[in-house]
Amino acid sequence: MGENSLKGVLGLKHREEEFCRLVAVLGDPAAAARQAGYRDPQEKWPSLIAREDIARGIRKAARNVRGVYEDAARCNLYRVMFSENTDAFRLLYRDTITDEELAGLNLSGVAEIKRTKDKSVEIKFFDRLKVLDKLNAAEGESNGSAGGLLEAMRLSAQAILASREEDDTDGI
Repeated sequence: MGENSLKGVLGLKHREEEFCRLVAVLGDPAAAARQAGYRDPQEKWPSLIAREDIARGIRKAARNVRGVYEDAARCNLYRVMFSENTDAFRLLYRDTITDEELAGLNLSGVAEIKRTKDKSVEIKFFDRLKVLDKLNAAEGESNGSAGGLLEAMRLSAQAILASREEDDTDGI
């Protein structure tokens, strides 16, 4: 069992552990009981939630889920900060585009695209200084220090290098 497992820490059975994780993710104990495989989930979930060990398991799972969402949000900020806007400009010169072509475009840095009354296209980009401020704040909170900006820049550079290496191997 990994260190994120609830069973090793709280002595929960597999189904109870799954129930805790699903409550944290779904926020719906009845649906969590159903998906965890309990018979008659509408009857079972109240007794599960009332148990202190289950409540501790849900709190622990919620912290894990929150951490995943925080990491995902930080990754999205990195993508916006270091996105290239060339694909957005390609849209300006296209009369039509298929769903498949659209799915292949990197529009991470685009905040808004709209067609004006005169049928021209207006593209608004995210303010990278504001994104940098958000990254700095997020890194400062996670590190407990003010040096988050440098760490964010270091991680972003690593992500860019890894992305370029993937692009190089895709052509092989």
